[in-house]
Amino acid sequence: MPPALQSWQSALSAVDRDPKYLYSSTKLADNDGKYAFPEPGLFCSGNNPHRRNRFLTLWTTIRDLCIYRLASNAPEVRLLSNQDWRTLLHGHEPNQQTMAGKSRHFLTSLLSPEATALGIDISNLHQVSNREYTVRETQEHMWGISELSFRFELLILDRRALDRRLFEGRHQDLDSLVREELVLRCFYFRPNQPRHLATVSVRNARLGLASPDVRDRLPYLHALRRVMFEWDDYHRHHVARLPTLTAEAPENELLHYEYALARFYTQSYFRYFGRAAIIPRTLPDT
Repeated sequence: MPPALQSWQSALSAVDRDPKYLYSSTKLADNDGKYAFPEPGLFCSGNNPHRRNRFLTLWTTIRDLCIYRLASNAPEVRLLSNQDWRTLLHGHEPNQQTMAGKSRHFLTSLLSPEATALGIDISNLHQVSNREYTVRETQEHMWGISELSFRFELLILDRRALDRRLFEGRHQDLDSLVREELVLRCFYFRPNQPRHLATVSVRNARLGLASPDVRDRLPYLHALRRVMFEWDDYHRHHVARLPTLTAEAPENELLHYEYALARFYTQSYFRYFGRAAIIPRTLPDT
């Protein structure tokens, strides 16, 4: 795995997973607890190089399809459970006579409309030959999955967590395009690069929130705070009273500021979705 930023890793570790902090003790939507993209731990758990290469091979085969599904209509897309992703990435042959085959058949049917639109044949994933990946290639793919997941999770959480009482008299600010633009400001895009949540390049893997330097991350942390400003509980949380720092502030104050924002984000994600959030990562310098 590419390394997580320390402030975010510490914030994720500090999330209180007591069920009493959940917004609801029952699922409010079928997608709750599920994943927009495969959870990176699926690729990295256990000492099984063959399985890792298999998962990565199939991920690179269906990556554009998965991005297209989310980019075209994120609010309506049916997300997948960890087990669904595991079944899909194993590449079992569709077979109504076995449990894995039935699951694979269901997933093929679920993804077929978008696959057909992109000209991808997902009925034959079991025939795709494995390839081997270097450590660097693996880290780049894991960074890409983490980055995509974090971006779309932030967008989905924003839609769930908004305190609509704050928008009386300005309902136009609740428009999905308005909110998406605020989310986009949390991420670095190169000049003339399309500004879209699905635009992810490893060339940017040490920029924006992924920069190793907290001073470079600061403008994007401010943008994240602006997104969270209108979430339920924000103004009752101590994070609302944090001073807005500048790059001239001492590094320890900047790191505390980042930790506080990450802490509110990760706890909020657990509150609404009942699982750990995917957090930003960076790539080691080559």
